[in-house]
Amino acid sequence: MPQAKTLFLERMTALRKSVSIDAVTNKDLSQTEHNSIARMLRNGLAVVGFAALEDFIKSRTSEVLNDVGRSGVPFQDLPEKLRNAATIEAVSALSYQLSIRQKADRISYIQEQALKLASTANTAYELTPHAFGYNQANVQDGTILDILKSFKIENPWGQMSQLSSRLSLTALPLNETFKGASLRRHRAAHVAHADTPQTDLSQFVREAFAVAIGFDALISKALSRLKAHDLDYLSGNTTIDSTSIKIRTIKPESGFWKEMVDNRTKAVKVERNLDVLMPLAKSRAAASSNLLVEFNSSGQINYWECH
Repeated sequence: MPQAKTLFLERMTALRKSVSIDAVTNKDLSQTEHNSIARMLRNGLAVVGFAALEDFIKSRTSEVLNDVGRSGVPFQDLPEKLRNAATIEAVSALSYQLSIRQKADRISYIQEQALKLASTANTAYELTPHAFGYNQANVQDGTILDILKSFKIENPWGQMSQLSSRLSLTALPLNETFKGASLRRHRAAHVAHADTPQTDLSQFVREAFAVAIGFDALISKALSRLKAHDLDYLSGNTTIDSTSIKIRTIKPESGFWKEMVDNRTKAVKVERNLDVLMPLAKSRAAASSNLLVEFNSSGQINYWECH
């Protein structure tokens, strides 16, 4: 499993469990000290929760860029926006990263990254992992837009919203929910009297999964086309959209675990034991290049896998 996804799943699980504990729940108005502490803790959860999503976007993109460098596709054959981002536009990111690093690390850091930039002139090359999302402190909705567009994904937020809707995670356009979560994080971090409701934190977990899964599904599909040296994709004759992604889900129902696929009313497989079903479902998802998503009995996401 990619490290970025492993960390994100751990952090979202911790956030989901933290939201309902007594320490972050308001008591009656007479419990002023407890309520004040609970408010501060909820604000802290809003900040670290959004930071976990930002870190996933940046880290997952870095993993993909590393795979691009090992794909065997000549640098000059990569999509133009990706080439520009990995060279010209990366300079501002490296400059920002230098400004926040310890002085003792700056020379070795810029030497390492400069070698990666220079390698793009060679047959064998490495892309800097800091080409996207590392030129400022926070990930903006425009950052996600630029990353996915660089991989020939048109209308990225619209495609992610469609995937989220198919998974019944969110109803509103996903870029609006992302901007709302970003604003909530900003208030929690910078407004002294901010009070983040528990319901907002619970909803954010679903929103964060919607963004993370949609982003991962689209960029993973683009990467698979690139690694396959798909000439139609590389030449720009075709682009990536949500309709090219078939979703396979695993959900509990009436004491059983059911494996379902888009547009099929009958379960592919039904098992009492998830440990029996999951390995087989993963194999079927990989063979069919599906997005696999596992839900728990509360309708929360436990796991996903892109192919």
